[in-house]
Amino acid sequence: MKKLRVFQTVKRKRIVPGFSLKSLGTVLLLLFFLPYLLAFLFGNVEEGRKDPAAESVEDRLEESHMYVHNTTAFGKERIPLETYVADKLARSIDIGYEPEALKAQAVLIRSGLLAKPENQDTGKDIEVEDEEYGSGILTEKIRQAVAETAGIYLCCEGKPVNGPYFAVSNGATRDGAELGLLEYPYLKRVLCDRDFLSPDYSETVSFHETEFERIWQQCAECRITQEEIIQNEKVRVEKEELDITLYRDSAGYVLYMKRGGRFVSGEEIRANFYLPSASFHLEKEDSEICFLVRGMGHGLGMSQFAANEMAKQGDDYTAILNYFFQDTTISKFE
Repeated sequence: MKKLRVFQTVKRKRIVPGFSLKSLGTVLLLLFFLPYLLAFLFGNVEEGRKDPAAESVEDRLEESHMYVHNTTAFGKERIPLETYVADKLARSIDIGYEPEALKAQAVLIRSGLLAKPENQDTGKDIEVEDEEYGSGILTEKIRQAVAETAGIYLCCEGKPVNGPYFAVSNGATRDGAELGLLEYPYLKRVLCDRDFLSPDYSETVSFHETEFERIWQQCAECRITQEEIIQNEKVRVEKEELDITLYRDSAGYVLYMKRGGRFVSGEEIRANFYLPSASFHLEKEDSEICFLVRGMGHGLGMSQFAANEMAKQGDDYTAILNYFFQDTTISKFE
């Protein structure tokens, strides 16, 4: 009743035609502040209203029956599995890649966590020691890729696959059997015929000959003979400059390098000389010894650049994974 009386009182006021200066000033002041008032009112409404799709993505990342137990120098943290996968994904691949390539990488990260022997019991937290957790840039594409593959992993003979990945191949991936990795039967040589388009495909790394000699002497020697190496019919033997012999696998990566009676593995050379990959030739230019390198990474499993090229051509993440990891299946836990 109180509001009604106020309304009635206003109705009985005498209406004066036109505006006084006082009324005009009030109206102008009201018009000036009106946009801000509307923005405040409706802006708050919009802020309080969540996009259902975005909310669904966040739910799938945070609500999980499985957790990662991360131990660092600062202590221990229990993280929802998919939240951890998203952070790891953002740190392990070019975040500008196609969604299907990001999904393939997310599945490999999840599979690798499940494949560890200590993580086989799905009723327990997955144990990791990851000092870099939390540094990933979680873009919408990253979150979406993880949310849309939540719970999905790669499986071989009923067990999660520990599927490796790397940045760019030299034109093909490596066969695990040629490296003695018999426990990974799904690692086969496959072509990556568009990897040469990558800006990281080739690089030249040079050393002065005295520095080259110093690093060479620091490399760990392999206790192996040439006869043992060439038992594998796929090994290619190549003579290089500086009395160097290279023993390559079928993909062209150096398995062993021989110099002065010493055998050193290609991966040992890559690590000590800080080379992008173990696919290299050597040349001497005056007092400089040059490594002509192709590809970036160890060459096993999935080439991320090649996966992105496949995604550009319309392949989904399951086709990408089946291409790089033969005789595997896609599985999912709830």
